[in-house]
Amino acid sequence: MLHLNSRWLTGLAALSACLLFSGCAGAVTQWMVNLRSSQGDTALANGSLTEAQKEYDLALKLDPHNAHARAGLATVLLQEARDYFTGSKLDLAAAAVGEAMHYAPGDAAAEALSSQIEQAKIRREIVLANYPLYESVEASLSDSLKTLTVTQHEIAKQLKLFGSDFDTGHLTRAITASYGLEDEAHRTTQRIISYRSLVSSGATKGQARAPSQTETPNLLPVP
Repeated sequence: MLHLNSRWLTGLAALSACLLFSGCAGAVTQWMVNLRSSQGDTALANGSLTEAQKEYDLALKLDPHNAHARAGLATVLLQEARDYFTGSKLDLAAAAVGEAMHYAPGDAAAEALSSQIEQAKIRREIVLANYPLYESVEASLSDSLKTLTVTQHEIAKQLKLFGSDFDTGHLTRAITASYGLEDEAHRTTQRIISYRSLVSSGATKGQARAPSQTETPNLLPVP
């Protein structure tokens, strides 16, 4: 009887120790999750996205369903997606916003950005598919911008010369060049507007052409 009581007490002690240890482990885990999430919040507030993402990832490895860590990681990924989108890295932006939506399903900001990225990717495909047809337009724009730069330098040169000899002839030449600059800037604007219309319409072979300097562009905004 004594032997049985001894075995029962030993088992009870072992069970109690196991329960006690499990409780401590759970508390320690939660403490670590909270610590990692807090460090992620600090890094995010300081603009360190890489550090913030690392901390939130570590928190989610301990507790994959932790709401705070998931929301924090979604915020980081959404900001990364915005940065990629602004930098014209559409594929990376799409991947980042997709991951953000995984951690924050139904987030309005993430869904809106995802829609913007998809629209940009469609427009990119149109441009890339037809780029050989648009190349002449881009070359024309490049030439116009070079002319604007040269004219600006000429105006600056004449003003500097006037400051040396005070000959008003330099001012006259600067004024003439300035009028030319204004005209060329207007023509360049027309070409850019026409280029936008061309790309937006998805013009194919036989339709794409460099806009003439006298062409009246479509001034309606692209939807």
